[in-house]
Amino acid sequence: MNGDTDMSTNTTTATSNVCLQRLIDSAKSDHSKHVSVICGMMAKKAGLPHNERRFISQAALLHDVGKEEIPLSIISKPSALTPEEFEIVKTHTAIGFERIAETARILAVAAVIALEHHERENGHGYYHMAGTDIHPYAKLVAVADVFDALYSRRAYKDPWSVEKIRAYFTEQAGKQFDADTVTLLFGILDEILPLYENKQ
Repeated sequence: MNGDTDMSTNTTTATSNVCLQRLIDSAKSDHSKHVSVICGMMAKKAGLPHNERRFISQAALLHDVGKEEIPLSIISKPSALTPEEFEIVKTHTAIGFERIAETARILAVAAVIALEHHERENGHGYYHMAGTDIHPYAKLVAVADVFDALYSRRAYKDPWSVEKIRAYFTEQAGKQFDADTVTLLFGILDEILPLYENKQ
């Protein structure tokens, strides 16, 4: 990857992490919890099924997430808001929509990766998916997951040598792993290894 791509990736990752943390923080407030419980109770009173009530309650936790972007001086102002300040407060709904939509896209991909990262190119994985049936991102994670497991010290094993790992991935390319993804791994090995300094 070139520098611009790396910077873009790092920026996207940082933004995604901030969005997720803001969702979590927003959901922790007493107000959000109360709104969530009340919505769940009303949904039950309306006769909605359990799964739908739970869905509504969880979604309601995030209704004010956009307020994380509103200056604290406005949110906690003890006196009446000026017309200009009220216009700023009103933006929290659109901001919340954007933050949740962005996070939803991340979580949608994460869900696929969680499901498919133990699939194998030859169809001998957990769910017998093979080749192009496996999401490309899941293929990346499958390789990274196994590399880290092999190169890291675990309670039940010592770290494998780079030579042994390279031989394993070479032998399993096109079988357990997507061959092109293995090539990508080999192309960045020198950049990966410093991550493990003093951890072996």
